[in-house]
Amino acid sequence: MNFELYHDPLKNHPYLFTYDNEVDWKGTPGVGDIMFGLNAVHMMVHLIRKRRPLEQMTMNVYWEHSEDYLHHFEDPETIIERAEYLHSFYHDKDAVKMNHIFNSEDLEIRKLRHRGFQRKSGPTVVLNGILSWVFRKELLTNPVENKVVFWRPLFNKDPAPLWKRSFTEKHWEKILNILESKGYNLVELTYRTPVREAMYHIQTCRFCIFYDGMWHYIARNLCKPSIALGDNKMINIHNPQSVLFHTPKDKKNDLFKYLNKLPKVLNHMDRRADRYKNFILDELNVQN
Repeated sequence: MNFELYHDPLKNHPYLFTYDNEVDWKGTPGVGDIMFGLNAVHMMVHLIRKRRPLEQMTMNVYWEHSEDYLHHFEDPETIIERAEYLHSFYHDKDAVKMNHIFNSEDLEIRKLRHRGFQRKSGPTVVLNGILSWVFRKELLTNPVENKVVFWRPLFNKDPAPLWKRSFTEKHWEKILNILESKGYNLVELTYRTPVREAMYHIQTCRFCIFYDGMWHYIARNLCKPSIALGDNKMINIHNPQSVLFHTPKDKKNDLFKYLNKLPKVLNHMDRRADRYKNFILDELNVQN
């Protein structure tokens, strides 16, 4: 496969892109994973178009199950339905077309996770910077001032990695008690939440607080002020619009002290979100 060298606009990492108009992506049960891929491929098309015409990129998504597969028997919709629904809100949606391939036995894509684009340093190096994208501008609306949306890694079918659970159930109880004492109306999302409800609540909330997973790319693509929790550098990669806290033991970056300063720290959260919003809208030449 022949590649062309590009640099992502957020981190300036060197990337290799195919000359073809198709790329491949490994499908998983997670909403974050499919949006991770969609963001990357949309940014890929955007960068290619700066050099040469490209009407559309096909993103072949390889699923190891059937179209009607439910990861959990209580899931209100399939991951395919969630992916198509969320993609409908993307800026310049038609630049990327998902082509779903079911019951895949492609061993290479299981290992690589993606084909047709990669970091220059290697095909399995974690993607970073190129993940930047946004929903259509008209969706970046004014929020309900006292509404906070949150999700925890406590009710997943499969246990989240330990680094995603650096804040335990006891810590989450303390978080929610502080927010309630500040007068916020709290809305909890889980993997069983219908995607339309998740989209609505994240779009209309004042800010989100969450572990690094589940619905976090909706918050990213809405440029939503957020607090992201997790003891791993991945939270920096996935949540550029967020204020980050790695562990409850970090006294120099104490989440509970931060929350107790609400609402004063809302300005800090807004600046972080606006920095990302201004970057991505400017990069895409969308008037803010």
